[in-house]
Formats: sequence, structure tokens, C-alpha cells
Amino acid sequence: MSPRSIFDMQAELCKTMGNAARLQIVHTLRGGPHRVSDIVEVTGLAQAKVSQHLGVLRAYGIVATKREGKDVIYRIANSKLTRVCDLMREVLAEQASERSEVFEALQRKG
Repeated sequence: MSPRSIFDMQAELCKTMGNAARLQIVHTLRGGPHRVSDIVEVTGLAQAKVSQHLGVLRAYGIVATKREGKDVIYRIANSKLTRVCDLMREVLAEQASERSEVFEALQRKG
């Protein structure tokens, strides 16, 4: 596999995860497997939207499914994905803190 294809795959994963609703669904699933109806209840998103986003997440291997009777249960396919999300949140928190410190320093000078 060439280095370019790895970058292409990484870009596709980032593009897939670059949607707030999908991130919210992944965050919901970090607590364990859920049915679509549970995800709808927790996120407040419409069932059609949840199903659509779960289809995209499943197509890219971010979530996996298991059938229990009539229900389809969704789970995070690889726990490392939740760690990636955690790291992104840490970066965002650090950036927000840095911006806040700069803003406060500018206010003191002005």
C-alpha cells in the first residue's frame, strides 16, 4: 500500500467523522451498544437522520451491528476511535484555553 493511499484513507475517515450528528452518535455509542431508538432518544435527532448517519458510519467501518430479534444493535467497531475523539476534544479545550488567555491579556492592556 502506497503512502498516498494511507493519506486518502485517513482523509476519508476524517471526512466521514466531520459531521456533528455523526460525532454525537459516536459519542452516544461510547457508553456501549444501542438500538436506533435509544440513539434517537439520547441525541434528539430524527430517526431517519440517525439511520442515515448510522449507514454512513457502518459503510466506513466506524460502527458495527448485531441483530437481536427485530432490533439492530449498533456499537463502536474499534475503541481506538473513541480515543481519537477524546484527543480531539483535548486539543479543542487547550486551544480554547489559549485563546481565552490571549483575550484576557488583550483586555488588560486595553
